[in-house]
Amino acid sequence: MRTEVAVVGGGPAGLIAARELASKGVQVKVFEEHPEIGTPNHCAGILSVEGLKRIGVELDLKFLRHEINGGTAFAPDGTGIRITGSRTRAYIVDRAIFDRHLAETARDAGAEIERNHRILDFIYEDGRVAGIRGDLDVEASMVIDAEGASGVLARKAGLPRPGGGVLAGINANVTDAQLEPGMVEVWFGEGLADGLFAWAVPAGEDEARCGLATGKGDALELLRGFIKNRFGLTEFGEPARWPVLTGGPVDKTHGDGLLLVGDVAGHTKPTTGGGVILGGMCAMMAAETAIQALEEEDYSAGFLGRYDERWREALGGEFSSMLGMRRFLNSLPDPRMNRIFASVKSAGLEATLETFIDEGDMDLQSGVLRKALTHPGMLRVMASSLGRLALGELNSLFNL
Repeated sequence: MRTEVAVVGGGPAGLIAARELASKGVQVKVFEEHPEIGTPNHCAGILSVEGLKRIGVELDLKFLRHEINGGTAFAPDGTGIRITGSRTRAYIVDRAIFDRHLAETARDAGAEIERNHRILDFIYEDGRVAGIRGDLDVEASMVIDAEGASGVLARKAGLPRPGGGVLAGINANVTDAQLEPGMVEVWFGEGLADGLFAWAVPAGEDEARCGLATGKGDALELLRGFIKNRFGLTEFGEPARWPVLTGGPVDKTHGDGLLLVGDVAGHTKPTTGGGVILGGMCAMMAAETAIQALEEEDYSAGFLGRYDERWREALGGEFSSMLGMRRFLNSLPDPRMNRIFASVKSAGLEATLETFIDEGDMDLQSGVLRKALTHPGMLRVMASSLGRLALGELNSLFNL
């Protein structure tokens, strides 16, 4: 079997790359290891309005579940900072249906999707990736690797896999759990979700989708404790588990005949672990580079390096800013986090934060982070809560 481009992995990044390639007349085949696209179901399913437009996805009632206008962030001691918005900022989506929708659009564009095929290695020709090997061999002019966080194939090809910031993520639906409509909840705490946070988002009438990601402890037991403490419930649906990446992009996302997209490239937001939007944007850039390579019949690492240059120019600053914030948040012990939340509330800065977030971008976060870190009131809060030395270290992370 032969194709122009073989895509390994039928998650959002792989499917978006396939859609873009097929829409330009490229012969592309997607190989997904699971029997169904969208399973197992990963992530909390919060996708921004702007982000969906950026990855070329039109709204569809099939996968939309709720509109989100704001949320409340809780310090470890339970102090809450509530942010409401003047508009719909995001949607809660059913990720399984969303992924299948992406598959439909890729097929409509002309891509072929093969399910239940696990790819074990690449085919090499004169040192270049020239296809894939699994339960069937497929020759290809080039390969787009969207295998996910494991990075097994990328490592075999000599490319780095996602390193630091790999957390255990878990998610489950909880019935008889009431949340304020249009609002999400985020809970911080070293003993709850070390390295990220726990969340509760609307999933239906009297139903919530609850989850967390952590670098320490048993994720399932931590989730049990969170659900019991938040809702007083001990029963919930079958949990989904997946690795959550907060360590930023890998150092190199291309090789001879090969491009990396999505989680395997580390194209996830270090602040939240979300990867659908930024991963999809990078996948679109990978498709552009692949089309140029096919036109030039040049699949060398030298030519495909244009992909690295493209996404780093467009998004490198965003990843860097979010990684700086993640490192700062990870450095905060619970007592210091509690002081920051209390100081923000006592200083009356919730409305200021609300303005920043309402005007900001959920996916391209450098602007709102910079505004917050240069606002005089926020600077006073941070200085009183952290001390001048720690504030200076924070500012250095953002070159302020």
